[in-house]
Amino acid sequence: WTCCKKSLLLWSVFPTSIWAIVEVQRMLQCIRAYCFQGPSATMASVKSGLTTIGAVAIGLDSKVGDFLEDIMQLLLGDPLGSGPFLAEPSSDQVSGDARVRYLACESLFNVAKVANEELLPYLDRIFDGLSRLAGDVVPDVRHAAQVLDRLLKDITSHHQDKLNVGSFVDELAKRMKFKNPMIRQLCLGWTSLVLSMENVDLESFIPRFLEGIFEVMETHDHSRDSRQNADTLLDKCLEKVKNLERPKARRIIFQTAQRLAQSCKNQDKVIRLCSLCWLYEYVKLTPNFAGAACAASSSASSAFALRETDEGEAMAWHNGWSQRLPDVMDGVFDCIGDKETEVSQMAVDLNNSLLELSGSLGDGLPVTELVTKLRNRLRPPEGRQLGQPAAAATGSEDPTGLVVVQVACLQWICLLLADSPQQMLQKETMKELFMPIFENLMHPHDQVVIASLRVMAQIMEAHPVEELTIEDFFQDRCVDTFTAPRAPGPVDLFTKIVERLLLVFSSEREMLESRGRLMIRQLCGHLDPRRLYVTVARAIQQEPNKDFAQKLVQTFNWILLTAAETRQLREELLEESQSHPQLLQLASLPNSTSGTGAKEVKPLFLELLEPWFHNPASALALCLWSQQYDLASELTARFASFDPTLEFLQQLDQLVMLIESPIFSRLRLRLLEPRQHPSLLKCLLGLAMLLPQAGAFQALTERMQLVQSSLLLEAREAAPKSGDWWGQDKRTLELKALLETFDKISHA
Repeated sequence: WTCCKKSLLLWSVFPTSIWAIVEVQRMLQCIRAYCFQGPSATMASVKSGLTTIGAVAIGLDSKVGDFLEDIMQLLLGDPLGSGPFLAEPSSDQVSGDARVRYLACESLFNVAKVANEELLPYLDRIFDGLSRLAGDVVPDVRHAAQVLDRLLKDITSHHQDKLNVGSFVDELAKRMKFKNPMIRQLCLGWTSLVLSMENVDLESFIPRFLEGIFEVMETHDHSRDSRQNADTLLDKCLEKVKNLERPKARRIIFQTAQRLAQSCKNQDKVIRLCSLCWLYEYVKLTPNFAGAACAASSSASSAFALRETDEGEAMAWHNGWSQRLPDVMDGVFDCIGDKETEVSQMAVDLNNSLLELSGSLGDGLPVTELVTKLRNRLRPPEGRQLGQPAAAATGSEDPTGLVVVQVACLQWICLLLADSPQQMLQKETMKELFMPIFENLMHPHDQVVIASLRVMAQIMEAHPVEELTIEDFFQDRCVDTFTAPRAPGPVDLFTKIVERLLLVFSSEREMLESRGRLMIRQLCGHLDPRRLYVTVARAIQQEPNKDFAQKLVQTFNWILLTAAETRQLREELLEESQSHPQLLQLASLPNSTSGTGAKEVKPLFLELLEPWFHNPASALALCLWSQQYDLASELTARFASFDPTLEFLQQLDQLVMLIESPIFSRLRLRLLEPRQHPSLLKCLLGLAMLLPQAGAFQALTERMQLVQSSLLLEAREAAPKSGDWWGQDKRTLELKALLETFDKISHA
């Protein structure tokens, strides 16, 4: 102490003299030798030395910078060993005493007060010791560290240009991985300070901060403050990114997008939500991204929808998203079916934005990587394989979350088929995707089935860059649907897929009854309904199972006559009856070919008629709609020879209800013209005679009573002298041929 007093006294009197400077240096050497090193160093001497250092710094005042290196070596240590401020509290060194740790903070506080910005070059090493003391078990030590922390932050905020931010951020990022909540609070506070500095290279630091902040949030300690502060800091980081110039923002976005996508898989819902929000903002930051307007742009210009004045920058955005899109999409799929409503809704919004953004990438989409991710997500319902009977399936239905994921995957496949057909319609790509899509037709949820049918329709109507066959899709499976011989010549992919779908209906009768109408309506909405019905009709002609053929005709006929998706077909049938008065006469003619060898297009009615004979009630309904009343009346006459089974009577009952529906209002109006349509009256009277006196009979009888008896009598000439009451002698040769075909099929 005498040496110190003497040195400080000389310094105060002669501050600029060499003698005074030498005395101060000698004094610091004495402190090192007697207080911190050598055999004389004890716990008491260390405490005295720390107190002395603080006093010396205050005494030196503004000139402390001349001796700051020596002072900091005393407190922080040198390459040979750590000083009292940096020593581990749990070690055997003198800093194991809580009082020493407290005095080390106090001494450094005094040094910092006088050294001010000159202390900043040592900040990274000071922060190393400060982070240890912030988590100290002794409250007084923690309080001293907090006081020192506030002073250092104040100095740093006022002298930002003096700080070596790079080395300090390295130390900050390293300490942020510590589990102690007090240390984390310290790190978050300093991170916030660094972000608020001007002229800081955010492009380099934000990705590193983001990693540390998410690590803080991922650890489930019991400190709400840490999570709250981390969340606030994330918002601050995001605002910084949004306010940056586009090139800098782009580099940050593509450095952190993969890390955010990984965080979407985290067990913590807050982390998942934060990651989704960041990624959503990233999409919005993409130049010229305008939501749905971007998706509506034409394919010719969509490849450069991300256009700016600098095309190189636009291409950098384009390439960046192309590389990150598979991982981001996969991360979104982990959240899109989340049980937390807020998370799932955010994921749905982000998925929609990604779909719109992908539409602007055009042919730049990473199809191979996306297909791999999608293939891993698509799978048939648990315990259920294609063609397996429904009763044999095991396991419960898929949870709602998985349903949403499946639908989202199918949406992405639709996008890829529309925007990158050249790559998607490669044989290998189709082999990888087709079976998972087809197997999803067995999914217990209608949403997945509808989405699968939409994708299936795109494939069926596409023009593959390579020749595709059904064998390419159904490897090691039965690919022939119908055993009856076909006409010679190649069968297109459209026909093969339709027949394969009918095979599924054949093995899954419950599926046909419960979901068949939904599936057929969806296909009609996405495909050319005429082509679909003609293909199905020709397949039914070759179907050896008569019961199944009858059920198919009943289902397709109901959709034909009632669904909005088949309105075009109904109108075509009516136009045919008006433009071809001799429509039935065409049925007896052989199929003719044009000069080029291509078959002429047959009227739709004739394409459907013979296959529809497999279900007599459906054939009668088709004839009534197509205004072929002569054939309808003759079919009704033949119904008397059928066994009046419950199923057949139910079909007739449904037919009467259909006639009473608004769709058949045109037919009912023709009852006002009995002279022109006598066969229609015969048909309806015949139905009334065949039906038991129940609800359908009463409805039909009341309808027929509206026609005056006198008009009914005048509608026909005198009854024939011979033959049955239907007037067989008036049949035309064409009608007779069709009726023979009907008899052959219906009595088979």
